[in-house]
Amino acid sequence: MTEHPQPPSGQTVDSILAAATSHTRAALRTLGELVGNEPTTTLSPTQFAVRQLGVDQRELASTRFTGPSTSLAILGNLMRIEMERHAGRVVIGSPGDDLPPTWSQLDVGPDEKLAVPGRLVAYFPAGTLAAAPLCVTIDDRHWQREFAILSTQADKEAAEKTLEAFRARLKSPENPLRGRVLDACVNDGCVRISASAAISGARSGLILPADIWREVDVFLASATSRRDMLKSLGLGTNRGMLIAGPPGVGKTHLVRVIAAELAGRYTTILADANAMRHTIADLYAESDTFGPTLVVLDDIDLVLGHRDGSGTNTSLADFLSTLDGVHQRDDILTIATTNDPRSLDPAAQRSSRFDMVITLPLPDAATRLRILERHLGPLGLELDLGVLAEALDGATGADVKEVIRRAVLEHGDRFTQAQLVEIAESGRWQATVNRRKYL
Repeated sequence: MTEHPQPPSGQTVDSILAAATSHTRAALRTLGELVGNEPTTTLSPTQFAVRQLGVDQRELASTRFTGPSTSLAILGNLMRIEMERHAGRVVIGSPGDDLPPTWSQLDVGPDEKLAVPGRLVAYFPAGTLAAAPLCVTIDDRHWQREFAILSTQADKEAAEKTLEAFRARLKSPENPLRGRVLDACVNDGCVRISASAAISGARSGLILPADIWREVDVFLASATSRRDMLKSLGLGTNRGMLIAGPPGVGKTHLVRVIAAELAGRYTTILADANAMRHTIADLYAESDTFGPTLVVLDDIDLVLGHRDGSGTNTSLADFLSTLDGVHQRDDILTIATTNDPRSLDPAAQRSSRFDMVITLPLPDAATRLRILERHLGPLGLELDLGVLAEALDGATGADVKEVIRRAVLEHGDRFTQAQLVEIAESGRWQATVNRRKYL
């Protein structure tokens, strides 16, 4: 392979060309044509690989992976790690089109971002990634999303093993998003994943009937105590739970409890309405990036209803086909919440999509009493909480807490039984909407 001398003062050809004007690059391109060579920044990844590997283009082989945008970002981060590990030996080239190497940002925390390769190609000499020399190229544009390893035909097997190793590392601790809580939204027509705040929630903070907790434990068993047995019997480890009930009964709190109990073992993805409506298939494909995944679809009835009179509902159709397709993957749990399960098409509720439907009831008098004792007990007041529990008949758990919150806001930490009952019966703790019309 022909040696290409480097310019003095430690600068590389690429760094000089990146700082050059368009007129200078045009002149260099002309000179390159005269001497039968080209500046590195004008080479395509294929031409770059041909030059670095010292082979004819017909001898070149490409091993490619196309996946979700987050997979590309994490692969870019792994590529960065290898470039830093073998610094001084790796040669970096541009994506072609007279562009310099492009770097993107990977969001790994509320205030933490990593610069990772976005569009570039890198040459790794023999003894770095593999025994054979290889070129790794990445293109994270949403219509491309490709990670590829270029090699000689003779080294194709080494390239395939290297790509397999990169993909296996997606589900290892080297993935900075694995086991975290993530937000999923839609940007430029594709799912974008970003780190979210950790979810906390304990069972002690949610008072529910014992049979509800038993169903939750059955759901979690597919990810914990019964996981290996299900796999050995070929029964699959994917489960879906639909949590139904009116606003304020604790649906979101229950989701937080489940996510907190799976933290670290499962990556939790919280999908917004646009992600549910437009990119549900890509959302589930992200499980290939993280391994065991919990997908949370909040207020699913606002996005996926019944089929219309013509029998069509594109969002629903995509959702149904995705849930069925998910069973080709392992270790995917889905939790959806709804205020009214009747608003969902029956096809969305059958087994293999949602294996269980849990309806959280309005709290009875005994449950309302327990909620009152939990939040008023620390004040040590002389109160007949049983009377208050009866006065709040029909209230949700959130309603009961709002009555207590209102009492504290109005009276501080000292109030009487009469004052508390008066607040409960007045209804002023409830949000009201002025429905008069205004010009």
